[in-house]
Amino acid sequence: MAQSADPSRAADAARGETAGLVVRPVWQALRALSLVRVAAAVFALVFALLFSVPVEAGGSAGSPHDVTAVLGVYCVLAMILAAMAVLARRHFTAQLSIQFSVDLLFATVLVVLSGGIRSEFAVFYLLPVAGASVILPTGPAFFISSIAVVVLLADAFLRSVRQGQAGAQLFEAGLFGAALFGITALLRLLATRLRRQETLAHVRGVDLHSQLEINRLVISQMEQGVLVVDAATQVRANNIAARVFLGLDRGAQLTGRRLDEFPALATLVGAYRRWLSSPVPADERPAQDEWVFPAPPGAESGAGETPRPLRARFARPPTSRSGEFVIFLEDLRAIEDRAQRLKLAAMGRLTASIAHEIRNPLGAIGNAGQLLAEEALTPLQRRLVEIVRENTARLNRLVEDVLRVARRDPPMGDALDARRFVETWADEFQRDRAVPEGVLAVEGAIGAAVVFEPGHLRQILFNLVDNAVRYASGKPGCVRIVLREARAEDPAQIWVLDDGPGVPPAERAAIFEPFFTSRAKGTGLGLYLAREFCIANGAELVYDLFAREDGVDRCGFAVRFVRGAAEGAMAEEPLETIQDLEREVRWGD
Repeated sequence: MAQSADPSRAADAARGETAGLVVRPVWQALRALSLVRVAAAVFALVFALLFSVPVEAGGSAGSPHDVTAVLGVYCVLAMILAAMAVLARRHFTAQLSIQFSVDLLFATVLVVLSGGIRSEFAVFYLLPVAGASVILPTGPAFFISSIAVVVLLADAFLRSVRQGQAGAQLFEAGLFGAALFGITALLRLLATRLRRQETLAHVRGVDLHSQLEINRLVISQMEQGVLVVDAATQVRANNIAARVFLGLDRGAQLTGRRLDEFPALATLVGAYRRWLSSPVPADERPAQDEWVFPAPPGAESGAGETPRPLRARFARPPTSRSGEFVIFLEDLRAIEDRAQRLKLAAMGRLTASIAHEIRNPLGAIGNAGQLLAEEALTPLQRRLVEIVRENTARLNRLVEDVLRVARRDPPMGDALDARRFVETWADEFQRDRAVPEGVLAVEGAIGAAVVFEPGHLRQILFNLVDNAVRYASGKPGCVRIVLREARAEDPAQIWVLDDGPGVPPAERAAIFEPFFTSRAKGTGLGLYLAREFCIANGAELVYDLFAREDGVDRCGFAVRFVRGAAEGAMAEEPLETIQDLEREVRWGD
């Protein structure tokens, strides 16, 4: 029952003993007891040599020379025992038993030779009593005290019998024995509490050490760079990501060095010092602040890429007494990639919602068109009904294509005559969009057939040409579709060019991202879907510079077909599917 009363305390003790931190036997206490014995014996021997030893006359009392001789022997034995306790850490129980036996024996001899309980040497009983109270359990500790008390009482009784004074010395011996028991109980209580606190401290030390190791492991595996620095920019701790972001080797020794020793880190050091020297009072200053700066030369980046920008976040501990601060380093490009993945996941949910909301009305429109076709009498009515049915089928194919791209279904690619396909599509586009004749021109040809899903290519051309017509001048030939044969290094291409202002350089990196648009009424999905259709068919959609033969170069969109692509082939390394991205985001959060 006693063991189950406090399971947490038992668990703490077990953890401490398992970790090897709770020292058993208590060698430190034994060594301390040995040194105290040597000091007491030497002090008593020097006192006996310098001054006469007071010896009570009569009875079995010895001479001062006898007492001095006993003290000399005791002093030598105390030194031997101390040497054994300090140098030979083995046979703990044997050493402890020998030390207590020597203490009790010589204390008894000194008391008997010097005149009994009234002699000054009775205090030597405190050594074994105190040592037993600190080192031994409660029972053995009181047993040592009992031996001392019994010896004192027996000596006092014998002296009383011989001297005929039965009361005084027995009372003094009993009083001294009661004091020894009281000292034993008090020291035992203090020793038990001290041992418990020591065990608890060791266990907490194990927990703290384990927590520090876990923190060190977590920090070392973080993708976020972590630097712990002081006000003088001296690094106290860091992780691998921080060294990589700062352009250092992964195994470089950064701890103990100052950041201002590295010229490439001048921007970071300057931002850190401005944050430290902020005029805002320390108690009103925000606990964290952010700065954005380019990565130093040597920082890892992709092949042919400029060093990626980093975001430094400075933080101070909750207590102002601490002289250490934390610098968090984050790769802004990775943050942007994360945002892109969230956009793609949102796109996946949007396409599913759009498909559900559009297909039902399309089905109703298609059924209504069939009913109208049965009642159409005049050629005009039949033509209008045919237009409704054609566009309904086209919208339905578009929904199917969007869902197929979102699911990454393999495209049903066909071998197409690119020139004939583009001309047919251009005629349909000009008719449906009421584009003036001559505005859209088709040039060039591709001799070999290209493998592409017809519906996908039709939608790609529609998105690209529709944008071109919107921003073109409207003059004849202002929008051109140029077909180019495959060359030595370039695959077959279809270019869409216009004489408009083009895409601003600041926006070119984001034009293929979902929901990015420069128009108030735009959805930001046209170019994104066009690129996804290209990827699904193993092609590439880019915004690049078109070199004209007349020397007047213009930027435009190009569909680059993969050289030697087989029918229905996907890209060698397709982008992640919407479902994959959505699962990743869900698990990542």
